[in-house]
Amino acid sequence: QAKRLGKQYPMSFADNALMFRSGNPAPCGDADAILAQGKKFYEELSPETGVFFNTMLDNELLDVLSTPGKAAGGYCTSLWDYQVPFIFANFNGTQHDVEVVTHEAGHAFAAYTNRDRVPYSTVWPSMEGCEVHSMSMEFFAWPWAEGFFGKDTRKFLYSHLAGALTFIPYGTMVDHFQHIVYEKPDLTPAERHAAWKELLGIYMPWMKLDGEIPFYSEGEGWQRQKHIYESPFYYIDYCLAQTVSLQFWAMLQKDRANAWEHYMAYTRQGGSRVFTELLKNAGLDSPFEESCLRGVCETAKQWLDSYDLTGIE
Repeated sequence: QAKRLGKQYPMSFADNALMFRSGNPAPCGDADAILAQGKKFYEELSPETGVFFNTMLDNELLDVLSTPGKAAGGYCTSLWDYQVPFIFANFNGTQHDVEVVTHEAGHAFAAYTNRDRVPYSTVWPSMEGCEVHSMSMEFFAWPWAEGFFGKDTRKFLYSHLAGALTFIPYGTMVDHFQHIVYEKPDLTPAERHAAWKELLGIYMPWMKLDGEIPFYSEGEGWQRQKHIYESPFYYIDYCLAQTVSLQFWAMLQKDRANAWEHYMAYTRQGGSRVFTELLKNAGLDSPFEESCLRGVCETAKQWLDSYDLTGIE
């Protein structure tokens, strides 16, 4: 990344946010175009997903446009009285808009698939189990990426996979930080910032804290991660799920139909089993096994090293 940008490694926080000198990938259409491409994606992916996404559109179950006074954020929830999921988001003209249609709709598809489960507490699995649905669906959308990103498709594919890998050390760092502050509740604000800075050096050595943005260089960046306040110890669940999603990505490189069979075998179980049993029943490796993370990372690195970025600045 530093070489592409013409920067010295390690790079500042601001420079790390840029994957390409010509800019990060952006959708090639407006909100209506993104939803239309989402409809095409789900209709062509499988009969089940086609019925699901058309149900969402027909019943206006996607509130995704940014409007004055609207709350921030994006999420999927369920309207239990009607046995349907609901997606809330704020489109802003970035790659995030497409991720709403893939990630959040991955959650929604799982809820829709298991909507008849009784008791309804078994519709969703545990948090790490839920994030498998969404993070993996992002990768299933790759064959339709050109319809979302146009000329930026290659940028998107590369940055999406690279970002999935670099997210894991970041997410682990967030979890490690929480262990520190919970074990030492009397730490002063300055001591917490110092702990975060130390962890940055361990988990994200590619980040140079050069004082360019004092908030980050002084170790206050953890305060951006609202999960630390609102959902303690949730973040490691994303790391576990990302490792599983990379298994699906690896499967997709060989046999898309087989990957989808495994995905449905996982998703149809809803929350009927604990996380490791959901994986086992779907023929997936547990991220708690060391060989699992190593295997998917090696495969992803080979793909990234050989991917053709000719002509992209």
